[in-house]
Amino acid sequence: MEKEIRTIQEDEIDLKELFKTLWQKRVFIVVFTFVITVLGAVYAFTRTPIYEAKVVIEIGKINNSRIENTQNLIKKLEILYKDKDSEQVTKVTKINDIKKTSDLLEISVQSSSNESALEKLKEIISSIKKEHSKKIKLHKNYILKNIENLEKQKTLLESTKDDFEEKNKIKFELLSKIDNLKLEIADEKILETKILGKFITSKYPIKPKKKLIVVVSFVTGFILSIFLVFFMQFIKSFKEDENE
Repeated sequence: MEKEIRTIQEDEIDLKELFKTLWQKRVFIVVFTFVITVLGAVYAFTRTPIYEAKVVIEIGKINNSRIENTQNLIKKLEILYKDKDSEQVTKVTKINDIKKTSDLLEISVQSSSNESALEKLKEIISSIKKEHSKKIKLHKNYILKNIENLEKQKTLLESTKDDFEEKNKIKFELLSKIDNLKLEIADEKILETKILGKFITSKYPIKPKKKLIVVVSFVTGFILSIFLVFFMQFIKSFKEDENE
């Protein structure tokens, strides 16, 4: 019982000594914390503000099949823009498909202004739409060429004077193929790549987070100042023990 009381008393003495040391070094703690906080604030308020623009696009389709595989498109865009622009002020920061969908792609661009971010984003969207429109055009041309060939076969068949049993059957098959091909290039079967909604921009800079940086600087400075006080006290005690 006496040992427990003695231990409690020693702990109280140690705590008193600790608080006494902190109180004696209060000026150092305040000044050090203030300096670190000011440095953090200077860093936060002198950094170039960064804005973000983002958009969601729907990848076009031809006969219910995507014009381009989403993952392949992501990899291509990362090579063309994300990796290439990593050191630039205006850079692509995110290219990813939206979860639980296979046709929607979100692209984000950061820059020193909303205007610059939007300009870069529109450039990317324009290049995607241009390439996908080219694929749609190639598909239509291919189908139209096939229709033209079938029409020629039908005309040739109709021009033959010979009347044979299979003639009407072949003609019907040709007409059926022509109709099916025409359906493949109907407007409802082809969906152009398009933007869903509007371009979204940040009203305020997303970086730097000034308040957070100042708060973190204050807390870091305060904790570090206390650590330095105890460290200096430890060094002082160590030297006094050596001198004894």
